[in-house]
Amino acid sequence: MRTLSVIAVLLICALPALGDVIVEKSSKVEFPAEITVADAGGESHALRATGTGLRKKMIFKVYAACFYADKRAELGEDPYMAAIEGNFAKKIVMHFMRDVDAEKISGAFHDGIRKTLEEGHDADVDTFVGHFQEEVMKGETIELEYLPGEGLRASQAGAELGQIGDIQVIAAIWATWFGDDPISGDLKRGLLGL
Repeated sequence: MRTLSVIAVLLICALPALGDVIVEKSSKVEFPAEITVADAGGESHALRATGTGLRKKMIFKVYAACFYADKRAELGEDPYMAAIEGNFAKKIVMHFMRDVDAEKISGAFHDGIRKTLEEGHDADVDTFVGHFQEEVMKGETIELEYLPGEGLRASQAGAELGQIGDIQVIAAIWATWFGDDPISGDLKRGLLGL
C-alpha cells in the first residue's frame, strides 16, 4: 500500500501547473488541472485533479471522468478508501461522450449505491437517484461535489440538481468508482492516477 501512496503523490505532483489541463487519453477530453469550489459560507477550496479515466460499456465510450481532491488532502496508505471516506472537498466530473437517458443514469447510480449499501437509507438513496430526471446529452457533464459539513451536491449540464447529507449514502456513491467492486477497475485506477 505504501508504494501506491508514493506513486499517487508523485503523479499528483507531476500534473500540469495552475491554468493547465489534464487530458483523458482515450477520449481526448480536457479537464482543468485545478479548480476552486466554494462552500455555503463562501469559503473557497482549491482542488487538484488526481487523474482521469474512461467509462466504457461494452465497446461504447460512455463518459470521460476526472476526480479532484482538496490540494491539502492526504490520500495516505489507502488512496481508494480516502477517496470514499475522506472528509475533504472532492469532486468528480463526468463528460458524456454519448446521449444517455435519465432512466439509465438513475438506474446506474441506484445499482452502484446498492452494491455497497444493500439496505436502509431509502429516503436519501431515492432523493439522490431522483435528481437525475433528464437525459444527458453528448458533451454535457454530471458533477458530484462533496464539501465537509455540507454533503454531496449534484449538477447536470451546469444546473444544480440537489444535495444529500447522509454520509453512508455519500460513501456508497464514491464506492461506485473507488470501492472493492467498482464499475471499472481501469477507471478506478485512472481517477487516482495509479
